Amino acid sequence: MNTVDLAGAAGLLAAAEDALIITHVRPDGDTAGSGCALCLGLRALGKRAYLAANPPSMARYEPYMTPYFAPEGFAPGFVAAVDTPGPGQFPAGWERLAGRTDLAIDHHGTNSGYARAAYLEADSAATGELVYLLLKELGVALTAEMGEALYAALTTDTDCFRTPGTTGRTLAIAGALRDTGFDAAGLTKRLFGVKSPARLRLEAALYQSMRFPRPGVCVMRADRAVLAACGAAEDDMDKLSLLTTVPEGTWAGLLLRQLDDGTWKVSLRTDGRVHAGRVLGALGGGGHADAAGAVTDRTPEETEAAVLAGLEGAL
Repeated sequence: MNTVDLAGAAGLLAAAEDALIITHVRPDGDTAGSGCALCLGLRALGKRAYLAANPPSMARYEPYMTPYFAPEGFAPGFVAAVDTPGPGQFPAGWERLAGRTDLAIDHHGTNSGYARAAYLEADSAATGELVYLLLKELGVALTAEMGEALYAALTTDTDCFRTPGTTGRTLAIAGALRDTGFDAAGLTKRLFGVKSPARLRLEAALYQSMRFPRPGVCVMRADRAVLAACGAAEDDMDKLSLLTTVPEGTWAGLLLRQLDDGTWKVSLRTDGRVHAGRVLGALGGGGHADAAGAVTDRTPEETEAAVLAGLEGAL
């Protein structure tokens, strides 16, 4: 992997023209907010910049993406990817650009090294931190719009600064972003303080499914029938896996959620004693030390057994 430091990454962006920014499939707040802020920052430098069309799966992040989608026929001279650890996470239709990605900006330690250059800090709480540092290095004066996008990136990836990866730098950046003048309290309430009735029904169903197959390991499951009965839409699925860490004494939480095509979305949370990304690597997934995901066509029983074996092997 050809890694570059902050100055090197900023130099690549400073020389970029006609930039296209890739966000990962099923975008969350970090990739959406990071992509939006980078796009706006490059435009502030007088460059043409767009996001690759990637229909957001959660309506709450749509304002950070849809207005900046590239027009049909746009031919990028420079391709950057944010918060996207590998080509398998490229949105449909854009996989062809994986081999010609000029810069990956990422905080996933499992980044596959697909880009020509990578600005990678696996210890960062969110990719939004890295984009903030890049914009400052480039001399961009942050607007309230950029500040809101990056604040959404930081807060969603740290669960409002509660994850182990949250550092003093994370909090300092959050303070600087708040000072750009957007409505931080209103944004936090929209992202974390309001839940739909369907989401509340789904949380109740997941707590009903709660099991502890090993001491300190919580497992929850929802198949398509449960999701339909709750009336849950994709926007109701955000950060569901955090529920598995709520029971007292839990050090690992596993959530199995069935997707429309019958496969299962696997989410693993740990307190850091076991690297979640490495455990789910056996299922073709990946992620961070304390949070990881995968999609599998195995049965939920087979998946649970594989994850439990991975946890025990790591211990």
